[in-house]
Amino acid sequence: MREADSAPPPHPSNLANALSSLPPKAAIIANPVSGGGRGRKMAEKARRYIRQQGLEVEIHWTSRHGDGTAIARQLLNDGVLRIAGCGGDGTLNEIANALAYTDAVLGVLPGGRGNDLARAIDIPRNIIQASDIFVHGRLHHIDLGRIGERYFNTIATLGFDAEVSKLAIENDDLPFSGPSTYIYAVFKTITSFKSPKVKLEGDFGVYEGPIFLAATANSSRYGGGMCIAPPAKMDDGLFHVCLIEAIPMLKVLTLFPLVFTGRHVSQPAVKMFATKRMKIESETESSIYADGECMGSTPATIEMADAALKVMMPLHLDH
Repeated sequence: MREADSAPPPHPSNLANALSSLPPKAAIIANPVSGGGRGRKMAEKARRYIRQQGLEVEIHWTSRHGDGTAIARQLLNDGVLRIAGCGGDGTLNEIANALAYTDAVLGVLPGGRGNDLARAIDIPRNIIQASDIFVHGRLHHIDLGRIGERYFNTIATLGFDAEVSKLAIENDDLPFSGPSTYIYAVFKTITSFKSPKVKLEGDFGVYEGPIFLAATANSSRYGGGMCIAPPAKMDDGLFHVCLIEAIPMLKVLTLFPLVFTGRHVSQPAVKMFATKRMKIESETESSIYADGECMGSTPATIEMADAALKVMMPLHLDH
């Protein structure tokens, strides 16, 4: 691990000084087809507002997978340190992979289906309000997760929820947004899902056996708002792992509604673990998804990257 991974978060006054010292030039990296095609209009609206606030800002459009990371790295090379991502969680994942452990600050302009990162740091969906936070909010460090050389912002999923994510992500033409997309994918996946047998090793010890899902959470919600790991925070230096043991599908149907409010954690089949690192092995190769992106497959190790990313947050939040 890098030394920065274990360094204490900077003092708030240092963060304020860091923000005031940033050059006035900014950029928006935007996915024009996010939000069912609303991404272009949202980014252009954000640009107009940000310019009115006195910042120089240009839009850089993504056109293929990986563009967010490549564009953000080029902007860093050009000295641009205020970078907003306008799109879904996948776009923000790509940008975060370029900005981690740099001097750059990420602004979140939610324009996707789930907007899980935006929800985790209390960024409103209203594009003007979100743009105002990018310009006038406060700078805050958040943790990231890491699998191999790739970072993720919110929650890494294994098992049922990974298969649901795969279905929801690979079907861009679904006539839904937000939680509706996830709910549709849940019921579509139920009919064919088979619980993988896994071995999980972390600060909590070792767990072995078949699972319905394991969600390694840096934030509490995913799938457009489902509260899978209520204790998880993006600045506590810990993952909160929600593990649900293999259960009959009839039980899944009764458990599923409880996830929206976090009440599932009191059920006998649900276990919660806290850890900074987790090694995953499975009897058969299983996909791992995070932020709407495939992060690879088992075997894998998920590690905490403490205070890895600077983000703009609302002034009123007390973290």
